[in-house]
Amino acid sequence: MKIVNLKYNEFEQFVRNHPLRNYYQSVAYGTLMSNFGFKPLYIGFVHEGKLVGASLILHVPIFMGFKYGYAPHGILLNYNDYQLIPDAVKKLKSYLFRQSFLILKIDPLIIKSTRNKDGNILTQNGELDRIMSTLLKTGFTHCGFNNYLEAVKPRWHAILDMEGKPTTELFYNLEKQTRNKLRKAVKFGVEIYKDSTCNIPQMYEFIKTKGNYSLKYYEEFKNKFQDSFEIYLAKLNTEVYVANSKHLYEKEQEMNDYLNSLIQDEGYKGKDMRTVLNKKMESDRILASYKKHLVKSTQLLRDYPEGIILGGAIIVRYGNQINLLIDGYKEEFGNLSPSYLTRWKVIENYCGKGIASFDLNAISGDFTNNNRYRGLNESKLGYNAEAVEYIGEFNLIVNKPMYALYRNTKDKYNIKDQKK
Repeated sequence: MKIVNLKYNEFEQFVRNHPLRNYYQSVAYGTLMSNFGFKPLYIGFVHEGKLVGASLILHVPIFMGFKYGYAPHGILLNYNDYQLIPDAVKKLKSYLFRQSFLILKIDPLIIKSTRNKDGNILTQNGELDRIMSTLLKTGFTHCGFNNYLEAVKPRWHAILDMEGKPTTELFYNLEKQTRNKLRKAVKFGVEIYKDSTCNIPQMYEFIKTKGNYSLKYYEEFKNKFQDSFEIYLAKLNTEVYVANSKHLYEKEQEMNDYLNSLIQDEGYKGKDMRTVLNKKMESDRILASYKKHLVKSTQLLRDYPEGIILGGAIIVRYGNQINLLIDGYKEEFGNLSPSYLTRWKVIENYCGKGIASFDLNAISGDFTNNNRYRGLNESKLGYNAEAVEYIGEFNLIVNKPMYALYRNTKDKYNIKDQKK
């Protein structure tokens, strides 16, 4: 076993055929991060003349010229080869020591379990304990099975299996609440389209408060990923919003008047009257809601006759998977569910085009009602996506004496704190 530096084309060819491939392990991502203070290394693991592993390692100096390294969703190896892994890690540690690394963090996309929306286990990785034991024996330390968003990259993702499924099946499998939100969005005039211009400043207005990422970061992301980078926008057709709000209000007013007439009818008594009263109270609630929509839609049509952009999503395609990089919307239009419809239209757009899955990005591993991320989970798992739990982060201390000295200083480096 030996470690070699790979050329761009060698690295990409290996990565795109690896079971653990992902867009963070790509030349495009390495080049992107080189614009934000990180230097990329593209290394390969050669065993008996054959390339058996590879990884992008981002690194920055953190202490007396020594480096912090991070292999984003790497290293790409066969973690079930329990003879190969110890030798690979031994050679890796020696290589990194010569390169003046202090520590390396990895978080390969090894699945620990998959769960349904309620957190019930669907599948478990029967080899996980052996993989964990092997890595720990080689010198890695595990950072824990966190359930929230504490890690550099989320440990829990919502992933929708799209392979071979027609649009009708995917829609039928949606949670009822999700289907209702989609229908409501369409009913009130929300329309989704792909932004052919990829207007980053416009999209950034919806996501600038989410995370530490700057406008420049997303502009560079677009430049490096090129045609694999897409923006979908949710636009409110204000004419449709007014017309449908008026129609719904008038239709509900008719029902409300009818129920009111039944209440005044002395022939309705007892249980029948209680049923009518309950329906009348529900109709009053719906009517008040539709009235608010009618007032709001009328004002919006006056102010935005050409429509108004409510929000959007950034999608990254890699291999046979589409990935939700980030999405956002104007808070005052949250009741129109623009993000729900945007994600669904992305699914519709890629259905039947060779896409195997849609990674909807981060969720929480807490499935209790008290989970502060409950809304996030429901908004993504409602597409009938599975909650995928990955193995998590591992740290490898490369130079123990210098790392101990570094730990005793006040300047601790945290990759999550870096502004991009």
